Order: sequence, then C-alpha cells, then structure tokens
Amino acid sequence: MDPGFESRLARRRAEVRRRTVVRRRIMLGCFAGALLAALLALLFLRGSGEDGSKTGGAATANSGKQASNQQSDGQASGGTGSQRGGVHPDESWKPHPGPVPILMYHVIGDPEGEVPYPDLWLGQDDFRSQVDWLADNGYTAVTLVQVQNAWYDHGTLPPKPIVLSFDDGYLGQYLYAMPTLEKKGWAGQLNLKAEGSDLSPTEVKKMYRAGWEIASHTITHPDLTTLDPASLEHELVGSKQQLEKDLGIKVVNFCYPAGQYDDEVVKAVEAAGYRGATTVNPGLAEKSMPFELNRIRIDRGDGADSLAEKLANAGA
Repeated sequence: MDPGFESRLARRRAEVRRRTVVRRRIMLGCFAGALLAALLALLFLRGSGEDGSKTGGAATANSGKQASNQQSDGQASGGTGSQRGGVHPDESWKPHPGPVPILMYHVIGDPEGEVPYPDLWLGQDDFRSQVDWLADNGYTAVTLVQVQNAWYDHGTLPPKPIVLSFDDGYLGQYLYAMPTLEKKGWAGQLNLKAEGSDLSPTEVKKMYRAGWEIASHTITHPDLTTLDPASLEHELVGSKQQLEKDLGIKVVNFCYPAGQYDDEVVKAVEAAGYRGATTVNPGLAEKSMPFELNRIRIDRGDGADSLAEKLANAGA
C-alpha cells in the first residue's frame, strides 16, 4: 500500500476523531447550559410564587370593604391610613371629633344547661337582629383604632360610626360573630386574654385577617386594683408582649378586666404603651377620656329593640 495513502488515511481518521470530540463537547456544553437555564428559571418562578402568595394573602385581607391601606406591621398606632382592619373609607367619611358608641359583648351563642354568668350570653338570632338593625339605621362598624385616628390624627369616620367590642375570647365570637359581621363588610374589636381564652392563635389570626382589631385584656383577667406594682406591670406589659409575639401583630389598646381600675391602674396602662382603654362604664366613648372609654353593655335577651333603646338612652 502506498505509504502516502496510509499517511493521508491516518490524518483523515485523526481529523474525524477530533471533529467528533468537538461535536460532543459542543453538545455537552449546550446541554449543560440548557440545564442551568432551566434550573435558574425554576428558582425564579418559585421565588416569584412565594412572593406572590404573600402579596396575594395581603391583598385578600385588604379586599372588598377592608381597608386598602393596611400595613404589614399590623395595627399601627399612628395616623390615618395606618390602622389594620375596619371598613374601607369612602367619600361619605368626614372628620369626627365627637363621641362614638362602643358596644360590649361577651359570649355569642345559646348556653346548654346551667352556666355561670348567664347574662353574658347573647343568642345568635339576637346578635344577627342587632347587626341588621344597625345596618338598616345607618350605622357602620369601625375599629377603635379608626376612631382614635379620627380623634387624634385627622382621620375620618362614617356618618354613624360604632365599635362592636367582644371581651375575653369566647369561641362563639369566632364561630358566629365574625361571619355575621363579614356579611356586612364589618369587623369587631377582640379584647383578648393572653392566656385561658377559648380561641386558638390560628383562630385569632383569622379574625385579625378578617379586619378585627386585637386588644389586650391582661394575661389572667385579675382585678388590677388589687395588684402590687410589679404584678400590675406584668399583666399589662406582659400581655401586650405575649399577644404581639404569638400573633405577629401590634397591640395598641387595652380593656380593663371586669371594668376594675383606679388612677394608678390608668397611669400604668398609659406607661405600658397603650393608646387607649375601654371600661364597663355606661355611655358613649369620649375623645377627652382615652383611658376611660365608656361602653354600652349588651345582655342576654337584648334584641334589636333593646339595642335601639340603649343607644338612645346613651345619647347616640
């Protein structure tokens, strides 16, 4: 065989092998690049999905008649537009420095058998009739934070504002009161014990996302006037800190257990960082008494007519 031919054949085979290696390297590089691009795209989509779900959750909480200006840090104590929850203001809302009625509820539901303090129970039908009457007579349920923003920070309120407050944290407030108010686009104020309520943190968070304001009602519901300074501070500051930690929100208002307070308790509540406090004193809540806010008590058997009478007697 011609030596020249063998030499050319060897060179040709070497060239073929070289080209094959190059093609394989190119294909491998393309495959690796495509794999990397797919991985980066997947990571990007997952990140966007997580952010979107968070944004979507916030949008759900702010949808409909809920305030569109809610902030991620929860119930802020600042000016207008900073509150969590309540109905969304419209063109009918105006500055409102005057008094506002605050209703005081406890257990929503019908007791089974003998129960302690039966007057604290209000049947579901009576509660629904009261809410319907309020709506039919031009009232709009707002949160206490919204009232405070109107009183102190140039905020606005609807023509006939009213706060629906619920003490202690009973299960019926979650099962019955919350859905009834949601049908009107309304929310209430939950005065919650940090320990010993019927409500789980998950249920309270759902109420908060539905627009409810969460206020402190101490840790153990004691008579605050009987406590020494250290115990008093523990009940006031500790409950606020515990609720904020458990729920991931900011708590700015307080409710005196059983309405028991004196001058020293009022000073301690203010020193604990609260913006206001509700009592069981009858009447309308006044701007000039932020830590002694009156309420209108709702008792067992009170229907729409009883509510109308109590509001009229209070001067609403």
